[in-house]
Amino acid sequence: MVERSAATILHADLDSFYAAVEVRNDPSLRGRPVAVGGGVILAATYEAKRLGVRAPMPEREARRLCPDLVVVNGHFSAYVEESRRVMAIFDDFTPLVEPISIDEAFLDVGGSVHLLGTPVEMGVRLRSRVREEVGLAISVGVATTKFLAKVASQRAKPDGLVAVEPGRELEFLHPLPVNALWGVGPVATDRLSSYGIATVGDLPSVSEETLCAWIGAGAGHHLWALAHNRDPRRVTPGRRAGSVGAQSAFGRGGDDPDIRRRVILDLADRVGSRLRRKGMGARRITVRARIRGNGSVTRAQMLAGPVSATSSIFRAGLAIAESLAVERAPEETINLLGVSMSKL
Repeated sequence: MVERSAATILHADLDSFYAAVEVRNDPSLRGRPVAVGGGVILAATYEAKRLGVRAPMPEREARRLCPDLVVVNGHFSAYVEESRRVMAIFDDFTPLVEPISIDEAFLDVGGSVHLLGTPVEMGVRLRSRVREEVGLAISVGVATTKFLAKVASQRAKPDGLVAVEPGRELEFLHPLPVNALWGVGPVATDRLSSYGIATVGDLPSVSEETLCAWIGAGAGHHLWALAHNRDPRRVTPGRRAGSVGAQSAFGRGGDDPDIRRRVILDLADRVGSRLRRKGMGARRITVRARIRGNGSVTRAQMLAGPVSATSSIFRAGLAIAESLAVERAPEETINLLGVSMSKL
């Protein structure tokens, strides 16, 4: 782990970005449950989230939960422009800005403290400027590592700031539910729960070797490191990826077609959201399946044209995943699925 003497990493994340832009542009929507989408919900205001509306949720289910839901079409060119305005504000605080998506970025403000004050003071001013100049709410986390700064920003939502003091990282982190860690989705949460792991602080109660035996070596080493706030990554400005992907481990659930379908839908939404936030489409989809006891199988397919819609990625990804499931031997269990999009 790279030691830091001060909490100089900020993670700034616009709140319900797509939906917030639509409400800002149409004041008649203010205070109402609003979602962006069409078929599949892509974003929702907090008024809708409080009633259970989430992305990626089918619109029919969202309307069942919230009969008064207002669903609007997305205006992605507007989202890209608003993102550029926000990123320009970030650049005024530090040259070390690493955009993660259209609505969030890491900032390393360590080199700016002698001019602009403490990292927390910069976070306060950053939030104020985004509110005043762009008309949107943004939540900020401040910490010694990128991982913990992102966790803090999620705890700051909506429209807040949370700073984790150096030396008190584990005191902040360990009481949190285990799904606060990157890569722990609903399926992994259930699997860890079956072993008595409910909070981040429960993870160090077992050995790293035991954790790897439960959920696989890659995921086990990853979660063990995060549970100890071990994240040596630096903020890297101007980073551009050649592909966009996500994966999810789920124990033995890969034998169940319904679980595979839910996992692929979740992955398609995560990947599609990142593509849309970047204002990009992709022409090649790759699905990776890890099969217990038999390594990994990967299959790619070129699409008719560039896509970024969750529904398009879901249909293509599910078809490939189901073909991989059919081809495996009866005794082989799929315990991880990944979806990535390339040819951006």
